[in-house]
Amino acid sequence: MNTRRLAVGLLVGATVIVGCKDPSTPVRPTGVPSGPRAIVAGQIDPGHPYVGALIFDVPSPSWFPVAYQPWYCSGTLLSRRVIQTAAHCFTLAAQDGGYPAFDLPVSRVHVSFAQNVTDPSSWRSVSGYAFHPDYVTSWAGDPFGVLPDVALVFLSQPVNDIEPGRLAPAGYLESFATVKNPELKAVPFWEVGYGMLGADDNFALTGDRRLATASFQGLDANFLTLRDPGGGCYGDSGGPILVQSDGVEYVVHIRSSSDQARRPREAGLHGRF
Repeated sequence: MNTRRLAVGLLVGATVIVGCKDPSTPVRPTGVPSGPRAIVAGQIDPGHPYVGALIFDVPSPSWFPVAYQPWYCSGTLLSRRVIQTAAHCFTLAAQDGGYPAFDLPVSRVHVSFAQNVTDPSSWRSVSGYAFHPDYVTSWAGDPFGVLPDVALVFLSQPVNDIEPGRLAPAGYLESFATVKNPELKAVPFWEVGYGMLGADDNFALTGDRRLATASFQGLDANFLTLRDPGGGCYGDSGGPILVQSDGVEYVVHIRSSSDQARRPREAGLHGRF
């Protein structure tokens, strides 16, 4: 296998994933959102082909129904060979597969950018992956309790038929910051991912890429806080948080997870990888 633990100069962020609720009203796929909605009630997304699914060919976590194997995370194509996702996707898959936390074989990982990824013919092979170095040094055995929860995935072959997503410039969200960030309150934040649908323990895994919205709550030196009452569902981890500005769509954060005692609900960490 080829597991890399390198520091890479990329702007990243994370937005916490906290469960699976099922709001009754689906979001609108365009325009300023009328209110926050979770991906579990989002709409099928045809417009973000650079958002892919990471497919883990290992036993599902104990809290997944067995019928849902293999299981997914989400990620963003940032260059022809590099995908950004959440680090806990790999450590969780490794532990459930009986491997050391940082040594999941790359043969157990595939990537698909299809709108629905249930057909294995769309799966692409992976040559390696890299954890944020601070995730490795802070590791204490809990996949969800370490920050920054970020990883990169390296594809065996370049993706030439999809235009990669665009990372926001350094300090992009801070450039909106004024007293209580009123400018950002008018900005729609979009979430894209392949997570499960449903509520509580009644999940369904469709393999579809979905789009939903969240609304701004706050920004400080360490955290972006969004209103997203239902949260993303299992499988949306690693998917991007997007903002559009002057016709350009930027990846400003990724969905992630961390110890809830260490940071507030629906908070996101932003920094550098």
